[in-house]
Amino acid sequence: MAEYDLVCDVCNKPLDPGDGIVSWTSDGKTERAFRLTHADCVPPSATDRAEVRRLVGPNDYLRFVTTRFDRVIAEPEPLRAIVWALAPFVMRPDNAAEMDILRAASFGARPGVKPGTNPPPPSARPTKNVEVEAGK
Repeated sequence: MAEYDLVCDVCNKPLDPGDGIVSWTSDGKTERAFRLTHADCVPPSATDRAEVRRLVGPNDYLRFVTTRFDRVIAEPEPLRAIVWALAPFVMRPDNAAEMDILRAASFGARPGVKPGTNPPPPSARPTKNVEVEAGK
């Protein structure tokens, strides 16, 4: 197997990031039984899940990891292994999730300008000392 191949925790077959699920059991305070699986292999006892195709995007990956900081993790080793397994997919500059986000803005659109609309004229643009939140 290649260095960045994912493997299902249940059936031990290769797992594509687009088809994977991270599942776990939660009682509201404690989380346990983290598994990286195919959608068909998710244990029936799992109460929560996250799609790997979303977790390989930097924002969702960080949100998932930092949310775990607020919880008590009964068995941290499986979660640690999943976080390390997904990290190379998140950190690659050409991961599929990141490319989809960038591609949406690449159809002749300018950064910060909604596709299909015209940018404001230069006289209407902020000049200095004005904070502008762009990229949304």
